[in-house]
Amino acid sequence: MIPSRIGYLLLCAALAACGGEKAPQMAKLGDALPNLPFPPDPLVVGRAGGPDVLQITVRSPVEPAEVAEYYRGVFKTGGWRLVNDARDADGATVLLAEQQGTPLWVRIRDAGREQGTLVELSGAVVEHADSAVARKPAT
Repeated sequence: MIPSRIGYLLLCAALAACGGEKAPQMAKLGDALPNLPFPPDPLVVGRAGGPDVLQITVRSPVEPAEVAEYYRGVFKTGGWRLVNDARDADGATVLLAEQQGTPLWVRIRDAGREQGTLVELSGAVVEHADSAVARKPAT
């Protein structure tokens, strides 16, 4: 998936979830981001998403290049597979990795005046064929 489409996907899912009067449901952390590797010294600064997607934003005092190398190292172990490593139009590093078919998008950018790095960790709920439950059609 193209990195610029990640934000669009998350926005669409969030807007779709806002259709009723109830507060939008967010995917559970363990469903959308089951094995979430945080950067060094993380501080959670935001959370967004919808029923099938979740994005956690964290700040790290470590510089962006060092955080990117940290994630490249993580994605060489533990059953991770680095699918894509690119830069987006804003100059942020965007990594796409998978672990047992579950995707994780990592966007790493300079935190600006606040120093350090902002890391956006985005995941989606994926139903695996081996865990699918036969559903009865609605009557």
